[in-house]
Amino acid sequence: MEYIKLGNTDINASKLCFGSLTIGPLQANLPIEEGAKIILKAFELGVNIIDTAKLYKTYSYIKRALEMFDDRDKIIISSKSYDYTYDGMKDSINEALKEMGVKSLGIFMLHEQESRLTLKGHKDALRCLVDAKKSGVIKAIGVSTHAVEVVEAISEMEEVDIVHPIFNKKVLE
Repeated sequence: MEYIKLGNTDINASKLCFGSLTIGPLQANLPIEEGAKIILKAFELGVNIIDTAKLYKTYSYIKRALEMFDDRDKIIISSKSYDYTYDGMKDSINEALKEMGVKSLGIFMLHEQESRLTLKGHKDALRCLVDAKKSGVIKAIGVSTHAVEVVEAISEMEEVDIVHPIFNKKVLE
């Protein structure tokens, strides 16, 4: 497996990321043990980063996979939340930590920002992420988006370490 350093962070991630949405209740709705075994197999093959979100309801799958994996400290968890208030984001971070049984997260993101205006509307949540990073609860701050406008705005924001742009390759061809 090939690994790359993510931007200006100290995070070295596998080029392949496991997206947990597909195993959870919003898609395949696998039993937790079955989904956890799939995640575990990815870890065993060298994938060291897993993408999740509060919305996906897959924290229990990840927790179980981490319990079965000997090198759990090498796994980078990237989660995200739509919360836009400071307290809402703080609750989202704490929920992720508790439900996955971890002390810190690799990346926590503002989920699916649609425009510069939605990004601006999440300023209190972003402030919470900055505080969480300062305290060591998260290692990097990110934003996921489908919009080029948001990527451009984020490029000017020093506090954001990771951009998770979502695009459809077929649309680009």
